[in-house]
Amino acid sequence: MATEIRMPQLGLTMEEGTIAKWLKREGDKVSVGDLLVEITTDKLSNEIESEVDGYLLKIVAQEGEDIPVKGLIAIIGEEGEKIDLAVDDKIEATKDELKVELTGIASKEEDKSAVTETGRIKASPLAKKTAKDLKIDLRELTGTGPGGRIVQRDVLAAAEKKKLQPSIEETIPAPQPVTVTEVPGDIVKPLSNMRKVIGKRMQANKQIAPHVTITTEVNVDKTIALRNKLNAKNLEARFSYTDILIKMSATALINYPVMNSSITEDSFIIHDRVNIGVAVALDEGLIVPVIRDADRKGLKAISAETKELIAKARENTLSPDEMNGATFTISNLGNYDVDGFTPVINLPEAAILGVGRIVRKPIVNENDEIVPASMMVLSLSFDHRVVDGATAAEFLKKLKGYLEDPDNMYV
Repeated sequence: MATEIRMPQLGLTMEEGTIAKWLKREGDKVSVGDLLVEITTDKLSNEIESEVDGYLLKIVAQEGEDIPVKGLIAIIGEEGEKIDLAVDDKIEATKDELKVELTGIASKEEDKSAVTETGRIKASPLAKKTAKDLKIDLRELTGTGPGGRIVQRDVLAAAEKKKLQPSIEETIPAPQPVTVTEVPGDIVKPLSNMRKVIGKRMQANKQIAPHVTITTEVNVDKTIALRNKLNAKNLEARFSYTDILIKMSATALINYPVMNSSITEDSFIIHDRVNIGVAVALDEGLIVPVIRDADRKGLKAISAETKELIAKARENTLSPDEMNGATFTISNLGNYDVDGFTPVINLPEAAILGVGRIVRKPIVNENDEIVPASMMVLSLSFDHRVVDGATAAEFLKKLKGYLEDPDNMYV
């Protein structure tokens, strides 16, 4: 009896995954526990094991395809077993909606157009229902299902395009192919799946969200003194500046809840929980593990969790849930001698904080005296659809006040 292999939900917020690489070929024998396919989801690669014994009869989803959760990606069955995929929504339907019919592979050559000569639109019942619910005109779609049939995936893709980029394609010229001449000595490397995902997301984030970045310079002498004092008392903890910034940012977000929000098509959600994403640089790209409920945790707990997640990120052992659900992100490039930069917002979050290095420099104090101080530049990028400049400035001022005098956190 054939078994449908479907896109697993690897995280609570996962909606789709990309087929990165098939580790078995059609016709291969498969045993329980064998690595079957590599799936990329939200910058993380996951190797999926087979849960059944049999033979890989059919690979439905090809490498590079984005497949929704529960979407059909392959079929495993007995050797020589015949299957039929040419029925309605075999690729998109869930197990409760359709079952694979073992009646033989259809051999009839089908018309690839979604519209018949009589004007009838070839679309699955599920696609028609979804199109009606999402107000999508099926006549404007090109079917990717068997015989050119419109399936639910086509409708969902059109709805996502309409929701996220209603005006971008009208105002931004289509990118032209880039021609690069290779010369002897050049090294050509294919883009990894992580780099492709990062590229697509960064481009979409910059195009969709109207970014505004504001900066301020902060005297962190008292924060340095606080860190040194804490580390002297807690030799096993060793608090970092990122640990302290996570706690201070979470506390500031409580005072300015709109900064801790996510935007949807026609509304924005102010989150009750403060989940701080921490950008971690890897050799092959960037990954953002999440410190959940940072406003409700002590500094020691935040420090321990941050160290654990960063270690997992560098070992590529983060789970999808450890990377999802951030409501605000911090990107600290201070270790790279960067003074300031303009970080890109991680949609649907409303803001991201960029942190520069600490530099000793002369400043003029309140007594008009020139004195040395440890200065840090903070760069806050925010989505102007949700956050106004004054609110962002007030939030940054609050955070600056904590860094310049940590006692302000308890006032």
